[in-house]
Amino acid sequence: MKILHISDLHFPKKLSLFSLRGKAIVGYLNYHVRRRSKHPVVLIAAMVDTIKSLEYDALVISGDLTNVSHPSEFQNAKDILKPILTDKTFLIPGNHDRYQKRAMGPNPLFEKAFAEWMGESICPNHYLRTKRIAGKLFVGWDSNLAIPRITANGYVSKEVVEKTVKLSEEPYVLVGHHPLWNPKTEVESASHRMSNRKEVVDGLQINPPELYLHGHTHTNWVKLPGKETPFTIVNSASSTRLSDSKHECGFHLIELGKQTHYRRFIYSDTKFTETNPILYEETEGVV
Repeated sequence: MKILHISDLHFPKKLSLFSLRGKAIVGYLNYHVRRRSKHPVVLIAAMVDTIKSLEYDALVISGDLTNVSHPSEFQNAKDILKPILTDKTFLIPGNHDRYQKRAMGPNPLFEKAFAEWMGESICPNHYLRTKRIAGKLFVGWDSNLAIPRITANGYVSKEVVEKTVKLSEEPYVLVGHHPLWNPKTEVESASHRMSNRKEVVDGLQINPPELYLHGHTHTNWVKLPGKETPFTIVNSASSTRLSDSKHECGFHLIELGKQTHYRRFIYSDTKFTETNPILYEETEGVV
């Protein structure tokens, strides 16, 4: 099976400051001044064109389609992704898609825009969604919190973890936004990481996923199975950002089989080309 994984797309959308509230004003100004040039429109178009040309069985998008979860940003993201949104697509929200409380609430903006590709909700009190694609079970989490301060912490409840490991005895792919492991050179700050990820990792030991796909940290890596996290962890963030000295960007095409192959694509000279994946052993990082 071939799984194409993209994340942290942060599609650009010009907004009026008068339409923003609270921390969204600071977040938008930060994006507009510091990060907009790192997500050029030509790169975004090249990513969509490249995905259209590749053969894959499932397309996973692990969040952050927007910047400050403004209503118009969701429609903008949907319009850009329209050529690759099919029954093979499975996506979850990132913290920027839950940036404001009004993006959650009784009628969440992310769900309004992307419900068709989010799978089935199987837990009335928590976000836990599943979708079967080409015979493979995909499980989606929402690890994001609508925090009023300029922070990006995540959290997954014990109940969600317990229900996840009981879903199926067959191999499954788990999709979240926050990392469960980081290389020692990419350790997250206390205001950016999933606050209870050690407990989450311990809970998954009962029935670990075949893969955990995530984003949030804007660089690429593949962590191979180890003792503490006995499953592969793949980070494809950010798939629409220019690489620099601190960020190795792009996306992955994962070929599951008797031997799993990890193919990485990066943007260079107006197009995406295949390059070597960045592989880590578990001991080279931390939970």
